Amino acid sequence: MIEVNTIPNEKTLNVSKVAIKLNSAQEFGMQFSVSGFGKYTDAEGNENWGPNPLVSTLLNVVGEAWSNWGKTESESDDDYIIDLALAQLGLTRAPEEAEAPAE
Repeated sequence: MIEVNTIPNEKTLNVSKVAIKLNSAQEFGMQFSVSGFGKYTDAEGNENWGPNPLVSTLLNVVGEAWSNWGKTESESDDDYIIDLALAQLGLTRAPEEAEAPAE
């Protein structure tokens, strides 16, 4: 499973994380399930992930999407699938958080 944090778009889709999982593969294509989860703040002020997806859809990588896979050498397979899924949902990746320096 691939997970990526996203920037919520409260106008259209308030999703903070997308999970992508391979469903099936055939000779010239693959199908992935794509689920988007949001965060909520509980009564004690703790931020939690919602237990149920706000959006659940399928990503079919066939045709042009299949043919274009691997044409950008610097892009990993995971990055390619993430970019397709986020484009389908109209979301963008959240900036990666920098790790705190070791003391």
